[in-house]
Amino acid sequence: MDLYSKLSNSVEELSSTFASRMTQYEEDLKNASSEASHKTIASLSKDFIDFKSLVWKTLSTLKSQMEWLVVGLDRHEMASRGKVLLLHGLPEDKEATPSASFLGVLSKHLGLKDITSKDLTACHRLGSNTSKPRPLLVRFESRIVRNEVWRSKTKLKSTGLTLSEFLTKPRHDVFMKARKHFGMHKCWTSEGKIVIQVSDGLRKKIESASEYRELVVQFPVAESSAVPAKPMPEKRSRKPAK
Repeated sequence: MDLYSKLSNSVEELSSTFASRMTQYEEDLKNASSEASHKTIASLSKDFIDFKSLVWKTLSTLKSQMEWLVVGLDRHEMASRGKVLLLHGLPEDKEATPSASFLGVLSKHLGLKDITSKDLTACHRLGSNTSKPRPLLVRFESRIVRNEVWRSKTKLKSTGLTLSEFLTKPRHDVFMKARKHFGMHKCWTSEGKIVIQVSDGLRKKIESASEYRELVVQFPVAESSAVPAKPMPEKRSRKPAK
C-alpha cells in the first residue's frame, strides 16, 4: 500500500471514529435522566456542539495538510523521473538487449540515428513476464536528449508503438480518470503534468486529484459527450383508403 493510500485510510478511520462517538454522545443526551437539571442538559449540549465543531475543523485541516504533503512528495518523485520515458508495444527479443532494441526504434522510426547507448543510463522492462510486451523503461543521460525523443513521438503513429512519460501512480490514476471524463484525445501529459482541453481554446494543467475534482465540478459534461439530440423523423400523413 502506497503512502497516499495509508494516509487516506487513516483519515477515513478517524472520521468514522469521530462520527461514531458523536452519535453515541447524542444518544446519551436524548436518554438523559428526567431528573437531571435543565442547566446540566444545556451544559452537555453546549459541550457536544463545541466538540463537534472542533472535530470537523481538525479533520478538515488534517485532510488539507495530508493532500499538500502527498502533492509535495509526488512532485519530488515526478522530478526524479524527469529523464525517463516509457516505450509501449515493442516485442520482446531475447537475442537483443533492451537498449539495442530501443536504439533500433529511434533509428528506424524516429530518424534519431545520432543517439547511442552512451546517451542512456538505464534501459529495462517493467514488471514480470506476461503474454503481452512489457513497457520498456528508458532513462536518458540528459533531459536534452530525452526531450528530443519526446518531441519526435508523433512519428510512431501507425507503428503500434507509443511513448509516454513515467507518471507516478497518483498522477497516472488522475490521468486515466481525466481521459474517461473528458475524452482520450483531449488529455495528454507534458513535463509530468496532465494537460486537459476542457473547451475550445481552453487548456488546464493539473497535478493532483483535488485539481481534477475541481475541473469536473466546473465541467461536469465534456464537450465531446454533449451530443445534440437527433431530430425526430416527420410523420407521414396517411392517405384515406379509396
